[in-house]
Amino acid sequence: MQHKRFQRFSPDIDFSDVDHIVIGSGIGGLTAATWLAKCGQKVVVLERHYVPGGFTHSFKRKQGFNWDVGVHYVGNLEEGGSMRGMFDLLSNKKLEWEPMGEVYDVVQIGDDVYEFKAGKENFRKQMIGYFPNEEKAIDDYLELLKKSNKWGSAFFFEKSFKPFLSKSLGWFIRKFYKKYSQQTTLEVLSKITTNKRLIAVLCGQCGNYGLSPRHSSFGAHALVIGHFMEGGYYPKGGSEQIALKTIDTLHELGSEVYINADVSEIVTKGSRVKGVMVGETFIPCKSVISGVGVNNTFNHLLKNGASKTCDFNLETVKPATGHICLYVGLDKSSEELNLPKHNLWWYANENIDATFDNMTLKDAPDKFAYISFPSAKDPKWEETNAGTATIQAISKANYEWFAKYEDQPWMKRDDEYKKLKEEFKDGMLERLYNLYPQIKGHVAVTEVSSPLSTKHFSNYKKGEIYGLDHTPDRFDLSFLRPETKIKGLRLTGQDITLVGVAGAMLSGMLVAITILKFRVWRIFKEIGELQKK
Repeated sequence: MQHKRFQRFSPDIDFSDVDHIVIGSGIGGLTAATWLAKCGQKVVVLERHYVPGGFTHSFKRKQGFNWDVGVHYVGNLEEGGSMRGMFDLLSNKKLEWEPMGEVYDVVQIGDDVYEFKAGKENFRKQMIGYFPNEEKAIDDYLELLKKSNKWGSAFFFEKSFKPFLSKSLGWFIRKFYKKYSQQTTLEVLSKITTNKRLIAVLCGQCGNYGLSPRHSSFGAHALVIGHFMEGGYYPKGGSEQIALKTIDTLHELGSEVYINADVSEIVTKGSRVKGVMVGETFIPCKSVISGVGVNNTFNHLLKNGASKTCDFNLETVKPATGHICLYVGLDKSSEELNLPKHNLWWYANENIDATFDNMTLKDAPDKFAYISFPSAKDPKWEETNAGTATIQAISKANYEWFAKYEDQPWMKRDDEYKKLKEEFKDGMLERLYNLYPQIKGHVAVTEVSSPLSTKHFSNYKKGEIYGLDHTPDRFDLSFLRPETKIKGLRLTGQDITLVGVAGAMLSGMLVAITILKFRVWRIFKEIGELQKK
């Protein structure tokens, strides 16, 4: 059933008074739209999919099961946490969160289990308990996280600076952050320890940013690990509540979200934005905010050489990795099956780099699996889905494994493609039975998504889930900023900042700052008041 706060796009709708058009309804675009709307701007959000929310949305099947597609947990939502005020602002405090408990992540290497406990000191004690001879290395690691993230916060905030300030103070910030962002995670950790198992455990959550230690920027690693240091939280009612509650706020402020609104072109004249085309319909506006990724924006939506104005060069950074996921529906409740709230990162061995570099579709479930239990995390699941439970089991996947089927229509690809998915399903079910034998005999529904599924719904051309690869090179691209050289064209989403809900929200905030300027203090004041309440 269509949510009352958004509607299908129609060329008959009056768009004559629009100030800003946001392309894409991911959390970056919704954040920017909400901040602008709270300051009296008229915003329209255009979403090509039939469900809004980007990677925060959920999908349902006739059997009554539903699963998240991207949000498995969010950090910094403890009392006074930086994300709490941001979400309260977007939802007018209507979005509720459930803590995942003392243990929010578990890294398992072979049969060895390592628990990640919420709180810096709890984390420290736990790791020292596992590695009693590595106390100094663990303390050094925590100090490196702290220093890197201090400069990382400044690095991203600098993206909202005007050119003069960027060339002066911004130069200073970028110079000092290079110490962390321009080294790989393995390079940094190898300087504080030679213990390969400790390095593997500290990097066990690397799937959150999609790259193994030898390839990832330590800056990205530090920001993601720091984000979850105080524990993980899950939105009550499922991840779709993030978008729906935000859309409610937008609607109350007089701005709207339209689905089935596939923007085909960002229309420019000279070096200025004039509006967008949706099919044959031209919608004029003062500015366009694109949340569909820099590749889609500059290589597909800008026509007639307009992208050359911006001097973008993405040749040094590849798209992030894809993933393949097994969605499982069970005929007993999470409580009956004793399913955990925490996520599991399972690795066959401690060499994560070799695992990710050499993985094939056939052996993926035998090498790596990230397992999440959304029904166990959500206290409202039983209200509408009594006596059932859900699991998501994910592994890394290269787009090239499926590229030969990319031109075949969704849900109608040939038997060879279906066989590949069936083989992955069988392999991943065996992995789940090995780790959680109590679920055997209770699997009611399964479904597999591949990078082609991601491409179909998100329009990322290589089925990537994290935008641009989080390598050191990414952090050296000066043009990854909210403002472009085309006047009125701005960018939001994880390409501009960092992977995940927090990164995308930050990008939306930065976009709003570049437009609102000093008026943005109204928003910060409201966040402060919400936190006091």
